[in-house]
Amino acid sequence: MPPKPLTIPFRPWKCPQCRTFSATTSNRQLGPEHPDYIPIPQPPQQNLPDRPFTKGRLPVPRDVFAGAEGKDKTSPEWLDPHTKPRRKNIRVQAGSREEWKVKMSNMRRQNLREGLVSLKARRDTEQHALKTRSERNQREREEALTRPEREDDRLTAPSHGLDLDHLFHGYIAGSPGVRPDPTRDERIARMRANVAARAEAARAERAFHVNTLYMNARHFIVTPKQLDAAVDEAFGTPENPIKFGDPHSRADMENAASMWAYGRPDRVQDMLDRANGVRGMKAMDGAGGYSVINRDRIRRIAEVFTGGKMEDADEARR
Repeated sequence: MPPKPLTIPFRPWKCPQCRTFSATTSNRQLGPEHPDYIPIPQPPQQNLPDRPFTKGRLPVPRDVFAGAEGKDKTSPEWLDPHTKPRRKNIRVQAGSREEWKVKMSNMRRQNLREGLVSLKARRDTEQHALKTRSERNQREREEALTRPEREDDRLTAPSHGLDLDHLFHGYIAGSPGVRPDPTRDERIARMRANVAARAEAARAERAFHVNTLYMNARHFIVTPKQLDAAVDEAFGTPENPIKFGDPHSRADMENAASMWAYGRPDRVQDMLDRANGVRGMKAMDGAGGYSVINRDRIRRIAEVFTGGKMEDADEARR
């Protein structure tokens, strides 16, 4: 049978200067099942790296001191039979293989003895530290559970340790260590009066708010027709828009496009002067100011007498 011809895979020639020395695999050389097949832009700040995957699985460490049938492997009763020296003193030649075997066997015995003793000491140290830490945590827990309540916690707690039956039904006659309170009935009556006064004040305030809402609800805009009427009243209609200025002056009405055409508004000092009747003011302004103030005072007095909100005269004309 003739031999098979040797086949060499054909590789296209590539310029050495055009080769890339990057270790990153091109996406075109990855299969569709690879997560990097479709390039996804990465954020500037990467997330924390995942925990590195450990190949294989570490075995569970066995208990070195198990299987001694209740004996301590660090005791002489167990160590002496397992680390006893050779019975025969064999003379070996220096540098020979027999000398190396004897040296290794002695080293194994020594390592077994020292390893068991050191492992037992380390295990005892770890168990002692674990037991000490556990006992300390247990003591701290018991102390926290049996610790008395702090004064600030007791005073700010939503519940208290008062004897409600004793508080509402009086002191028990003949009970030891209990002193009668002669002012108990007076204090309870005063507390009940305070509670009733607060309830009455809250009821009156609510009634006043309901009455005020009822009086102001007549001017609420709840329909499109009312909205159109309010807009026309404030800005006028396209045929008859709102003009500012003197209505008897044609030039003033044509050029006045602001509320300031009526003049500057009153300052706080002007209103105080009008209320106090300072000399030097116009008699008409003073009379008008006094009439407005008196009207407001009378309305407030009537509200106090009636116990409800009353409508202003200017609002009633609307």
